Amino acid sequence: MLSRLKVAGSARLAMHLGIATALFGIAMLISPAPARAAPFDCVANHCGILHDAPLRDFVVGTVDGVATPSQSAALLQTAQTAGYWHLFPASANAFAEKIQPISVKLENGQSITVLAAVDETRFLRLQNGELIRFAPHRGLHEKPRPNDPYWVGVGCVAPLCLMGDAGCVAGYRTGLFRLADGVQLDKTGARPLPGGAVIDTMSMRPKPP
Repeated sequence: MLSRLKVAGSARLAMHLGIATALFGIAMLISPAPARAAPFDCVANHCGILHDAPLRDFVVGTVDGVATPSQSAALLQTAQTAGYWHLFPASANAFAEKIQPISVKLENGQSITVLAAVDETRFLRLQNGELIRFAPHRGLHEKPRPNDPYWVGVGCVAPLCLMGDAGCVAGYRTGLFRLADGVQLDKTGARPLPGGAVIDTMSMRPKPP
């Protein structure tokens, strides 16, 4: 009898530890993100996701990760478990076929995950270290695609500088910038950054002070 009680007690302890570990993982995902984190880090950096809604600002930064199809599928499942990205269907395979997550590092060390369409990025052959611009879809030439549930959550990625081209990179500032006027935003994307830059919304280059 004593042996059975010990076994039952061990099983209950293991179950509680498992639940506690899962809850800790989710709590870490939704806790405030540190300034520096690895690409697609779902433990310490919200998977690089700023908020559940699609990004509506410019992101200028250095590519530090281009998700593989298996990483994309895992990213969707982890994000949706934590309460993010429920605007997308839950099919991980379909997500990986349609969406290309890209991790973009800013000069403050923050990594942000942006989403682009696979069919728009496959020919870019993005490499870690390239400077790129992400922009939400805008304008008459970027109307929503009929019957495409993924279109609302993605934007357009454009290369700005090749990896190692320090002269080119020096002409830009990395960060989050407000779509309407190019004002630099803080790391949450919610407020203007004190002392931040203002970029030209067409060239992405900083305006003179």
